[in-house]
Formats: sequence, C-alpha cells, structure tokens
Amino acid sequence: MFSENQRVSNSETDTFFVFADNDDTFIFADDNGGQPINEVNRGSQTVPNSSPTPVALWKILIVDDDVLVHRATILALEDCTFESKPLTFLHAHSATEAKCLIQTHPDTALILLDVVMETDDAGLQVVQYIRAELHNHQVRIILRTGQPGEAPEASVILDYDINDYRLKTELTRQKLITVVISSLRSYSNILKIENQNSELTLALDHLQQTQAQLIQAEKMSSLGQMVAGVAHEINNPTNFIYGNLFHTENYVQSLLKLIKTYQKYYPTPVEAIQTIAESIDLPFLMEDLPKLFDSMRVGTERIKHIVESLRNFSRLDEAEIKPVDIHSGIESTLLILQHRLQANDKHPEIAVIKEYGQLPLVNCYVGALNQVFMNILSNAIDALEMRTLPYGTLRVACFSEGVPQATSLREVAPTTAVPSSEAEMLSTSQSIAGDWGITSETFSLPTIRIRTEIADVDRVLIRIADNGLGMSESILKRIFNPFFTTKPVGSGTGLGLSISYSIVVKQHGGHLTCSSAPGKGTEFVINIFI
Repeated sequence: MFSENQRVSNSETDTFFVFADNDDTFIFADDNGGQPINEVNRGSQTVPNSSPTPVALWKILIVDDDVLVHRATILALEDCTFESKPLTFLHAHSATEAKCLIQTHPDTALILLDVVMETDDAGLQVVQYIRAELHNHQVRIILRTGQPGEAPEASVILDYDINDYRLKTELTRQKLITVVISSLRSYSNILKIENQNSELTLALDHLQQTQAQLIQAEKMSSLGQMVAGVAHEINNPTNFIYGNLFHTENYVQSLLKLIKTYQKYYPTPVEAIQTIAESIDLPFLMEDLPKLFDSMRVGTERIKHIVESLRNFSRLDEAEIKPVDIHSGIESTLLILQHRLQANDKHPEIAVIKEYGQLPLVNCYVGALNQVFMNILSNAIDALEMRTLPYGTLRVACFSEGVPQATSLREVAPTTAVPSSEAEMLSTSQSIAGDWGITSETFSLPTIRIRTEIADVDRVLIRIADNGLGMSESILKRIFNPFFTTKPVGSGTGLGLSISYSIVVKQHGGHLTCSSAPGKGTEFVINIFI
C-alpha cells in the first residue's frame, strides 16, 4: 500500500518519526464528510489505563463526529513512531465520550479535537473541561474544524488553552505529521521538565531535612554536653557528702551513746552542765538528731538519682544500638522538664499520669530516643500553656499495669476563671475521661498521660497524650514537615517533630503517628521493635 519508510526531517529528534509514504495529499477532501484518500475500514485501538514514566507509547485521542475523519487520521499515522515508541489511538465521537476517555486516560499525549459536534462549541467545552476541571495541562490539544466561521481562530486561540488550530481542508498528510511531531515533542519535554522538578523538589526536601537534622543535632549535642558537665560537677561533691554521711552518723550515734551513759551513771550533773542541757533542750536534740540524718540520707540519695538521670539523658552521642530501659529514658526527660511542669504564671501545675506496662529492655539508640521524648513532651507542655484553666486540687498518679501505686494530693492557689468557650470545651470533653484514665475531678486540669505497652509480641507502644486544645486536620497533616510550626516567631523552629519522625521511622524502622482534633487534645504514638 505504501512505499518504504522515510524520515520526516533531518533533525536529531525527527529521525525517530517514520511514516508510510512521501505523498503530500489532502487527507480531508472537504468540510462535509468527503471521502479520504485510500480509505480503509479500521476499528478502535486502545491500551490499558496506565501512565509509566517514561511513557512506553504515545496515546492520541481523536475526537470527531465523522467516522471517516477517524479512519483518515489513522491511515496517515498508522505506521508512525516517535522516539522509537509507537502511537496508539483512542476514539470519541462526541464531547461526552471525549470527556469520559480523557478522564480514564490522563496520560494521553495529544488530542485531535473537532469543534462542531453535538453542539456548535462542543469541542471548546471539552477544552474547558480538560483544563479547568481535570486540571490537565500536560496533554496537547489541536483543534480541527471544517466550519471555521463557527469558531473564529483569533478568538479561540486567545480565549482557550489550546496548542494549535487547523482547518481540516488545509491539512495535508505532511502537515498532519508535522503537527503530531511538534505536539509529541512538546508533551515529551513537559514530562521531562516535570520529572526534573520532582527530582529537584525531592532534593530540596532532603537538603532541608539534612539541615534540620544538623541544626537539631548540634542543639541536642550542646544540651547533652551541658547536662553532662553539670551532672559531673554535682556528682563529685554529692559523692563526698554521701560517703561521709555514713561515718558522721556513726560518730554522732557514738556521742549520743556516751551522753546516755553519762546520764545513767551521773543522773545529777553539776549546775553548769545542767544549765547547758536545758538551754539546748538535750532530750529533744537526742531524739531529733537521728531523724535529721535520715532526712539528709534521703536528700543525698535523691541528688544521686537526679545526677544519674541527667547523665542518662546526656547520652546523646551514643551511636550504638543497645538494650535500654524505656521508662528510664522517659523519667530522665521528665526530670529535665520538671521546672516546666510546675505551676507558673502561664498555667497551674501539669498533672503527669504514668501508665507503665511491664516492658523488656528495648534495643534502640538511647540518646536519639530520649530526644524524641523531649520533643514530644515539650510540645505537649507548649499546648497546655495555651490553655487558661483554674487552679485547683491536683492529683498525680503513677500506675503500673493500670493499678494505682502512689497518689499525692496538694492544693494550688486559685487564679483566673475559665472563659465560657473553654468551659464548654471541657464539659464536652468529659466523655474522653474514660479513655484517658483520669477522673472527672482532675480532667479539667492540664494533664499529660504517658502509657507504655507491648503490641504484636515484638513491638513496644509509647503513647504520650495531652488534653490541650488539639489541632485542626489541616495542621495535623503538616506537623512532621521540616520547619513547619504554629508557634509565634522566635518560639519554635519547626524541627522537633520532623527530627523525631526521622529518628523513629528511619533510625529505628518504627512508626510515629499523631491523632488530634480541636477540643479533643493530642496523642502521639511511638511504635518500635523490641
């Protein structure tokens, strides 16, 4: 039927485009359905709906209400390839069919679109649908019309986002091939630019994350060095006091024993000794002195515990995975943040409810995981500081497997009343109290709940929740993005949660999720392997 294949032009790109013969004949004889040259009877050719990158073939959608136009177009292009990839054709005979096909095949490269079909502007409506509703700006659109007066070229090109406008009667085979080459080349370049943009976006995101990690690592390293230095300086005098306290208590006990022996054998001392004994209230002194030593011993042990916690938290430079006690890391972090949990002019004292499960040692990067606890707990405190709540009775409970082990009560001075909107929020939130394990008496107070448990045999869940104001869905979707923050300028860098996500997901192969809603508080869940 056709002569041997020939190239359209000598350009490097055009060498990939081959057509059947070199006869430059009109493929559309007139504007009212005239017979095309070498008409053959062909059906539709389609491919599955897929969009590989790069494309494996070029999809061309022919939209025309004249069947002969479809046949003539395929006849002119049937043996063509571009960039060594074949062309495949989709067929629509109305604007309605065209809309359905382009929605099903968003990876269509080119649309050869008739203007006048079921209506005088049916083709133009298809253009509007593709660009405005589907937001598909990649596909190339060539308008072809046999009735130019119905849609003047100048106004159409200005008012509609098309790539070319041709009369059917002027399209020779050579011109049609030229139009198709140009359109496919344009579509291919658009795909390449979009791929490059995607790669640049990924590179920029990676660069921002790396920058965030470096900033946060430097910040936490400085904090760790400072904490380690303070712990070391406190540890030396504390050990000195603690070590000598034992001997001092023994010496005092010996002196008290000597005094009791004197009192036994010399019950009536001389007047001078009796006067001094009465002035110092010797009986009370002998009774109270051992109690003072007990108090000092408890105090020094408390200092030793604080120093140990500080040193545990400061292990930020440990790069090896090792079995650690998760609860120890949480307690160390709470100790560092203790001053922020106490009552101040921004909020009453924050209740900390601990529901610690029976956990084995967990293999993890201890310093990095402590950093995650620090970031999440700091954010919880920030959220609670945004609330204005009345001071009242504060109950701090410690649970082990849900069973209360220790409870302390203390009264806190009253302050400003709750605004009406806040009070309503609190009343509607009471239904969450059962899930929180907090009584209605204390639920209205700013509270942080920390819960640990074993999940799926080989995983540990660490839940950290607060009953703050919560977050909207739009904010919730962005909280792990680098540099995203809702805090005022100068109050936050937007790095903490991004770094925490990287530590949990990338370093530990775990999951870090967050659930929140306005008026419902916020809960973070850390899920890592044992």
